[in-house]
Amino acid sequence: MDAFFIFTQIINMFSIEDEFQEFKQELEKLGIQVLKIQKVGNGSMSFHEVTYKSPRYNEEKKVFVERHKLDELLSDFKKAYA
Repeated sequence: MDAFFIFTQIINMFSIEDEFQEFKQELEKLGIQVLKIQKVGNGSMSFHEVTYKSPRYNEEKKVFVERHKLDELLSDFKKAYA
């Protein structure tokens, strides 16, 4: 592997973490407690499993999301919990 490839992978990793941290903060504003965010799958079809607890349910819920659909999922949560 060349240095540029490694560099882009590191930058990509930080930006993914930042995006999910922002997603988590927005859900917390809605009263939704994010318990865990875990990457599942690999390659071009990687998904993240988000485990959360909402004020509406007494149980943990899970949702799977692709990184580029975080805004869409957040919009759905805002519609449901606003």
